[in-house]
Amino acid sequence: MRHKPLRLLMVTLAVSALGAAADLNGLSPIGSVTGYSRSSDGVTLKCADQSEVRLQVLAPDLIRVRASFAKPLPERDHSWAIEKTTWPTPEWSVKEDSSRLLLSTSELEVAIGRSPLLIEFRDVQTHRAINTDARPMSYNPSTGALGAAKKFPLEEHYYGLGEKAARLDKRRAEFSMWNSDTPAYREGTDPIYQDVPFYLGWQDFGAYGIFFDNSYRTHFDFGSNHQGYVAFTAEGGEMNYYFFWGPSIKKILGRYTDLTGHMPMLPKWALGNQQSRWSYFPDTQAEEIVAKFRAEDLPLDVLHLDIHFMNDYRVFTWSPRYFPDPSAFTQTLAKQGVKVVVIVDPGIKFQPPAPNVTDPTTNPELAPQDRSYYIFNQGVKNDYFLKRTNGKLWIGQVWPGNAVYTDYTIDAASRWWGDSLRAYTDHGVAGIWNDMNEPSDFIDQTGKTQMDVVSYDGDTRSPYAKNRNVFALGMARATYEGLLRLRPNDRPYVISRAAYAGIQRYSTMWTGDNTATWESLSLAIPMYETLGLSGEPFIGSDIGGFIGRTNPELMTRWYEVGFLTPFCRNHAQIDSYDKEPWRFGTYYEGIIRKYLKLRYRLLPFLYNTLEEAHRTGVPIFRPLMLNYQSDYNTLSIDDEFMVGADLLAAPILQPGQTSRLVYLPAGAWFDFWTGKSIQGGAMIQAAAPLETIPLYVRAGAVIPLGPEMNYVDEKKGPLTFSIYPDLQGRAELSLYEDDGISQAYNNGVIRRTSIQYQSSTSGAEIDLSAPTGTYQPAARLLVFDVHAPPSVREVLLDSKALPTTGWSQTGNSLHVEIPDDSQPHRIRIQ
Repeated sequence: MRHKPLRLLMVTLAVSALGAAADLNGLSPIGSVTGYSRSSDGVTLKCADQSEVRLQVLAPDLIRVRASFAKPLPERDHSWAIEKTTWPTPEWSVKEDSSRLLLSTSELEVAIGRSPLLIEFRDVQTHRAINTDARPMSYNPSTGALGAAKKFPLEEHYYGLGEKAARLDKRRAEFSMWNSDTPAYREGTDPIYQDVPFYLGWQDFGAYGIFFDNSYRTHFDFGSNHQGYVAFTAEGGEMNYYFFWGPSIKKILGRYTDLTGHMPMLPKWALGNQQSRWSYFPDTQAEEIVAKFRAEDLPLDVLHLDIHFMNDYRVFTWSPRYFPDPSAFTQTLAKQGVKVVVIVDPGIKFQPPAPNVTDPTTNPELAPQDRSYYIFNQGVKNDYFLKRTNGKLWIGQVWPGNAVYTDYTIDAASRWWGDSLRAYTDHGVAGIWNDMNEPSDFIDQTGKTQMDVVSYDGDTRSPYAKNRNVFALGMARATYEGLLRLRPNDRPYVISRAAYAGIQRYSTMWTGDNTATWESLSLAIPMYETLGLSGEPFIGSDIGGFIGRTNPELMTRWYEVGFLTPFCRNHAQIDSYDKEPWRFGTYYEGIIRKYLKLRYRLLPFLYNTLEEAHRTGVPIFRPLMLNYQSDYNTLSIDDEFMVGADLLAAPILQPGQTSRLVYLPAGAWFDFWTGKSIQGGAMIQAAAPLETIPLYVRAGAVIPLGPEMNYVDEKKGPLTFSIYPDLQGRAELSLYEDDGISQAYNNGVIRRTSIQYQSSTSGAEIDLSAPTGTYQPAARLLVFDVHAPPSVREVLLDSKALPTTGWSQTGNSLHVEIPDDSQPHRIRIQ
């Protein structure tokens, strides 16, 4: 939600010029090692220039490097990004000689040169160098700037850094990290809304990760204009980075989310179709939109309300004109299976109370606008707002005009913000959409004039330069924890535009104010993939493009990506042509309907992949190189993607294109539409008329499917297992289920079921395990659809012939049905 497109583009270009290279010029190297001390979990190096460096062993594959230049390490050690601060110390050892120290774990060895102080991480088994300092860590005592440089191997490739308007492989590129309001961004705009200073380095023998946990403005250079090194620098703060060793990227992502937090399970309805516009108002228009979705047979789970639902843009209020009875409104939508999500901006209208207001902190939320605004009054009374160094409030400008901002580093302020969400939850609002939280200021969208703003941040005031990048993280934390207090049995649903590392603990993400262009659609795929490789599993963008007028072909192709994206939402700017699916005629609407209905059939598969992301940190939406790390061909492919381990999509990203080349990694694949088996490890030519996205299933997969629905959990069955055997006749699945809405999963109220398929020359068997866990789904039918089965004479269920009413064979597919009685079963095909 932004300004007009022309102004937006000007702002975007201005911000693009802010990025500075990770320049080590002007930085002095840290002094040589003069001694060291050992503790239970690491070593502390003493340096000739009074610097200190601590190497802390957190896990066999995770080492923290923390340095303080020209002074001892400070006692305070706090980061908003870190969730796990206490680790069971693994076995480790340290040896020394005259030139170096050698710290070893069961997976890593770290060689520390004494003079100069250079650090090299090696594989403990092969002693092969994984990552090596190109020069000593450096600093500038006058400015506080600091940096590190790593060697730049010929065949090393780089991934990550959160939300970047760039291609997947970051080799030969440079980036800045400074949360910025950048509407109408395009490829190369940098920085944009959120930043995660965590990257992955790929080499043919394995991958490593580096998380530079420094919330100041930081810069990363992956060999953009030199051959000598990869560099990461900061304009202040500490040299504080974590080194992760794989060699598997999936293992690194698991360890990274152990450190910064795992995504909680989201409500299942978050995977449903979502619809938005700046803005749907009044309430009757919003109701008409929902009714139209139902009349057009288009699935819908969520309707978003943008800024016009508020009373004159005051957060934690409702417009008495447009939404006079918000409870009745949400109840009307709930009867049709639709949830309401409302936008919440951090800017609070600056509105001191009029003299005749007796108790300005308790006025009802709909108090006349010329008298008082209770949220502003409460914040001032309790000293919850950000201030400048002179003690005056920081006053910016956003939608309500002059506005103030909450200091989320104050625990009481964070709790107050979360508790204030009662203004929405009491009226049946299901989720919160945090926008404008870089934070945006129409006067200064890049934060240049905000450098004298300070945050409480513990016991002392800390500078805005340190806290801007974590502002949105604090807002997300306050929102998530507030929703959890207000509705302790429900799963919070939060969406955020800006972020820092650790955001996945509290919020989902969308990629901000994109444009209705083919370039924006093409850019979305590497952006999603990069976010997933940065610890953020639940992501998406505005389908159709937020800014500008889309066309029916572009909208249709966008839905062919969006139906497989975790966050599936159509959204439009206030002055954009309407973008609801029916706006482009029945032909295009029919194709969009096809894909939305398919998304709902895929919900068991998507939810299963969501749980995997929650548990392991491995994302839902994946680049091919994540699943096929050893395949060099996949390293730069970012016009294809995978959902989980089993679905591969190759969308059309250019106008007028009706076929394309598709790379299928080694192994067998099935064309999702035709069922045809295809051998991978090659580039193929795929037909892609407008109604078709090339879509493939990995052989060996079992894809769980549900029924077509208008909204999540409208129907409870049947549950279908679509079986795609590999060349050895095998396929398997472990299916996760829970109630999809409550916190009961944290107490083990879940269900896991294993399905294994094996064929041979004499037939085939399907083994269905006894479910584990205490969750019990509603009565339903289980359906097994076997692709390319052996020839079938009969089907046995637990050694007894199954009546022909329970199975059938059509073409090259076998269909078997049994009731779900929560018991183990063996189906024999012969």
